[in-house]
Amino acid sequence: MVNICCIGAGYVGGPSSAVIAYQCHDVNVTIVDLNQARIDAWNSDKLPIYEPGLEEIVFSRRGKNLFFSTNVDQAIIDADLIFVSVNTPTKKSGMGAGMAADLAYIETATRRIAQVATTSKVVIEKSTVPCRTAQSMRTILEANSNKGIRFDILSNPEFLAEGTAVSDLTNPDR
Repeated sequence: MVNICCIGAGYVGGPSSAVIAYQCHDVNVTIVDLNQARIDAWNSDKLPIYEPGLEEIVFSRRGKNLFFSTNVDQAIIDADLIFVSVNTPTKKSGMGAGMAADLAYIETATRRIAQVATTSKVVIEKSTVPCRTAQSMRTILEANSNKGIRFDILSNPEFLAEGTAVSDLTNPDR
């Protein structure tokens, strides 16, 4: 059994991870977020986002191999693969204000992975981020992790469009 953790229960992390669980029944997928209300919504009959086909996918796999939780640390510990799908808003101040992505949430999630992980992990950045974010994540992981733990960093660019996300994930054009 492979265990996947997705940090971020928003528009990218929720549907992407739900489709993985839907298509790979032998993979456990836990989507975590610090926002209790968002996790409660994912665990309810009224999902926090609307996307055609998403309810069917979530309702068919939730509690089987798809889980939603605020216990970020435990999900990191249990995971073999960790998707980082957190918000990357536009910077409001400093260099690049109004144009560049604010990577504070990516950096915070990456530091948490480094602090909590007890075994080697594959870490996948899946957010709208600038080039070389994976290298920045590697630097954070190596500077903050325990000795003997290895992190392989992958980039899986976010490509979803509202209204066609489930279709895009289940029938990719490449």
